[in-house]
Amino acid sequence: MKTIASTHPRLVNALIAARRDGHQIEDVAQLERLETEDDAYAVMQQVAQALGWAPAGWKIAATNADLQRRLRTTQPVCGITYLRDVREHPATLRRDELLDPIIECEILFVLGKPLTPRTRAYSEDEVAMAISRAHIGIEVAQCRFPRKHLPDPLYIQADGFASGHYICGAPIPDWRNAMLNGIEVVLERNGEPVAQGSTNDVMGNPLHAVTWLSKRLNQLGRGLRAGDLVASGSCNILIPGRTGDSFRARFADVGDVSLRLT
Repeated sequence: MKTIASTHPRLVNALIAARRDGHQIEDVAQLERLETEDDAYAVMQQVAQALGWAPAGWKIAATNADLQRRLRTTQPVCGITYLRDVREHPATLRRDELLDPIIECEILFVLGKPLTPRTRAYSEDEVAMAISRAHIGIEVAQCRFPRKHLPDPLYIQADGFASGHYICGAPIPDWRNAMLNGIEVVLERNGEPVAQGSTNDVMGNPLHAVTWLSKRLNQLGRGLRAGDLVASGSCNILIPGRTGDSFRARFADVGDVSLRLT
């Protein structure tokens, strides 16, 4: 395992090993303590650099007050994602290769033009013009820390806020004029509805979440690249995935996204 210079070398290397080997970190007490969100972001970026995996883009989470309470944060958060974890609908994943998987229903955006770092924040209109496509999708979030013994949320942030797999469904036709803030979503498990939500739950409109991400990355001296996939946040749906489960996310008047766990 490659060791890299860091103020949190044990945590960085533990997260590298957990990503590469597909295991969870049981005892964070043996690792360095994280004090600030900037520390957590720095660890996340060091892990991504050391892994050397092709990036897919970013995920956003905690985009409303209820999810912030459940995820133990007071504001939205974001994490780095990887191209190896992006799949097309319909998708099949092996449950025994996943870490406490949580199924979420989301709008996925693809950047057509970059939003490079600059001193002035990007407006929502500028962000919308940089986006080439919007898709319905599923995130299979998974955390490198056990769900039954989660550490301080800063460690979750260092892990990319549980970034996992992304199932990309159909594009939303004419998405700029399609009222993204009004799409109702129902998640079915094995043919039965288990949760429902709305794109209203994603900061009122998923595009608001992507605009927030562009501002947050600007603060970190980073930007969005052409081709980046942005998972804009859960439509208030967080459902554990079990072996043998078949999921179907139904986005009203748009289409379905399917996932099977074997």
